[in-house]
Amino acid sequence: MAKYENNQRQLKGYYGFQKKYPSRRGERPIHISKKARKRERIRTALFCVFLCFLFVSIFVLAKFCYNLSTRPLDNNFIEEAPTITADNLGTVRATYLQNDFLDDIGELNKFLDNAKENGFNAVMLDFKTRDGILTYKSNLIKYSGTEKFVEIDSSILERIKLEGFLILGRIYCFEDTIAPQRLNAYVYENAEKTRIWFDDSAITGGRVWLDSTNSRATNYLASVIDEVTTLGVDCIYLESVQFPESRPGAVPVYSDDDSTLNRNLILMKFIEKAVASANKRPVILGFPLECADGGNTEKWGGTLFDTPAHICSPLLENPGNSDFISYIENSYLVYNDKAQNNFSTVKVIPTIKNPIENQDFYEKIASSRAESYIIVP
Repeated sequence: MAKYENNQRQLKGYYGFQKKYPSRRGERPIHISKKARKRERIRTALFCVFLCFLFVSIFVLAKFCYNLSTRPLDNNFIEEAPTITADNLGTVRATYLQNDFLDDIGELNKFLDNAKENGFNAVMLDFKTRDGILTYKSNLIKYSGTEKFVEIDSSILERIKLEGFLILGRIYCFEDTIAPQRLNAYVYENAEKTRIWFDDSAITGGRVWLDSTNSRATNYLASVIDEVTTLGVDCIYLESVQFPESRPGAVPVYSDDDSTLNRNLILMKFIEKAVASANKRPVILGFPLECADGGNTEKWGGTLFDTPAHICSPLLENPGNSDFISYIENSYLVYNDKAQNNFSTVKVIPTIKNPIENQDFYEKIASSRAESYIIVP
């Protein structure tokens, strides 16, 4: 026993009957299968690949954060204003802007400054005049070159919008002396369509009209609306959506039997087409006050107070025997209350004819209960 106890040699080997042998990582099995070795190699390789991916990901993330923190701010970025719709239109206080004012930047600036002082937040421009002239660049109709007007382009609209104004694009519809000839869409005096109808005698300057029952006429007007909204107008204002009124000795004829003609339905379908062409912009339908109060069988086949248009705009004129501001205020409240029972048109913005420039008038109407209005000369 003493012999073995005094032996200082460390036994580092192992015997054949042992199942494990000593190593730096502890005892390991002596007999390792090939599958176990393969699994260990795969685990080691996957761990190395994971480390490589982790390193690359950390490097890319660090590089991205560094570039983002050192990138200069874009001073030219301007957030695009949201599209105006019937739901977010809000208060509209518009004044009419003559086309010839657009020819002089000084006159335009003066007009816009004056409009701001008088509490306006919108301007109305004619994009299709009563004569049928398109005041913007269009491929729909070519002119002879004798028509004089300032062409409205995107730079003019941007200049106006830069001052914080909404733009109402007025379009005269069936009242048109140019398109009937180009489209062959006249109103006639007889069912055979051999005699063109005029709204007055030739001596007093009678004019032709577009036939509202003709699909070429309605499709043309829908194309005009589409072009105007594409140009950048915020709202479409439709004027002269009506059948022309007959005069002594000259009655407009549209079919073999006009007694069966549903004029109101025809105009409703046109307004529906106009709304679809407006590219989700609000459509304001302007008409004489008569059209909201009872209507007229010949012109509208009834009334157009409730149509597919989002907003209706009856024309208010000074009655002459009462306070004009009170008349506007009361009419605004009465017609908007009446519109609550409508199916489609749920808002009324009156068009007010005020031919006299009067600072006192603008101050009074701005402080009245009429929240929205459109002033025309």
